[in-house]
Amino acid sequence: MMNEIFAQECFDMIFKFLPTNKDLHSCLLVNKRWTTSAVPILWEAPFKINDKSTKVIQTYLAFIPDSTFLNLGYNRRIGLSINRPLFFNYPSFLKELSYDQFVNAAIVNNCCKDIIIELFKILAMNNVRLRKFIFYSCLNHHRFGNLDKIESLAFLYFFESSNFSECISIFNSLTYFNYSYQWPVQKTQLFNAIAEYCHNIENLKVSICNKDEGIALAALIRSQKYLKKFTLINSNNFVLFPVQALESQKHSLKCVAFEDMHCNSHLHKTSFFNYAIFQLNSSTINLLAQYSNINKMKFKHCEGLNSSVFLPLATAFSSLTSLEYSYGAYNIYDNTTPIELLSGLIMTSCNTLKRIILDWHSRDDLDITQLVKIISQDVISLEYLKIPLYTLEQLALIHRTHNQLRELEIHMDKKINPYFALSLFANIPLKCLKHSIQLRERDSFKKLPKT
Repeated sequence: MMNEIFAQECFDMIFKFLPTNKDLHSCLLVNKRWTTSAVPILWEAPFKINDKSTKVIQTYLAFIPDSTFLNLGYNRRIGLSINRPLFFNYPSFLKELSYDQFVNAAIVNNCCKDIIIELFKILAMNNVRLRKFIFYSCLNHHRFGNLDKIESLAFLYFFESSNFSECISIFNSLTYFNYSYQWPVQKTQLFNAIAEYCHNIENLKVSICNKDEGIALAALIRSQKYLKKFTLINSNNFVLFPVQALESQKHSLKCVAFEDMHCNSHLHKTSFFNYAIFQLNSSTINLLAQYSNINKMKFKHCEGLNSSVFLPLATAFSSLTSLEYSYGAYNIYDNTTPIELLSGLIMTSCNTLKRIILDWHSRDDLDITQLVKIISQDVISLEYLKIPLYTLEQLALIHRTHNQLRELEIHMDKKINPYFALSLFANIPLKCLKHSIQLRERDSFKKLPKT
């Protein structure tokens, strides 16, 4: 009866809002019409599920002709044993691709370099148009004997221009491009190709290791029509090029983030890391300060922000809705917390800020009372706050913000009596069941949900 009432497009829209793949799998079992709607959604991003990636590649291999395997020296085809045509053209549904997941799954299935290239050709032949492409730094390094093998395998597709020209069409519709892979390898050719063929990227997350990559990234940024979010990771000495190029996107750019600009080897998990502090000259800072449409800003593990060079940013953005600053981890301390910069940013956007995350780990007690006063007295629309506190005065000031807050997380110094903190916040009338207050004292944790 339901099938007769709803058009196929209705099922397509409903299934896209199902929260888990498990729910979609259940829909597959109802009837053929539900299956027709559920399968394309399931296969839009099949490499998100690590333990399923190998089977996904096996399915894709079924679309490579037997003759191709024979021509490449295989005695028989690899992948699924297919006795009849598959019900669906599974590669054609692909919208999101994690390159490392793709490559690792192909390796597990004994795919050589040429077979991996054939898999990309299959995607191009089926008119795949990726909207999201991710190149993470989690390639299974233990599968390779040395760095040369990692490089040759990871870039076998992108660095062979003839193959790239055959398959570049799959990138034409990209809106999200993540190339934050931190390894000393050339990205220049890929950046140049993306700049030439892809002009609709809205969210760009990248790292660069040398001047040529910085220049190529700048060209990529300038080639986009409507870049909304830009994240630069561990590109310490070459930040200048892409930041200057952001001027071409200043009317559309809404979010800027800088991550891993530091010299602490314990803060980073990848094998390669480019050590240096976050450095921009005054002219570039002044240029960044002109991008007035930015409403979200994030600094994660960035050293050098306490320099006076960055202070023009403190009064540059009057419409921030989100501000994040984090540095350090357990036993890794922030020795240069930019209190003056953060205070200025918060004060300048006090009428619009809804989300403030301040998450540093300092060895010494910091004098942040003035910063806390700005948050408690001047920020009028705050909904989410995370902050470290060192004194009872600061705790009492934050207590005043509870009327508008939906969620509050406080990291208390051990000098603050946790029982006093609990008693102070215990009777706050939270607005709904989702609202909560979290009081943390290093390793201890107490949470007060609404009762």
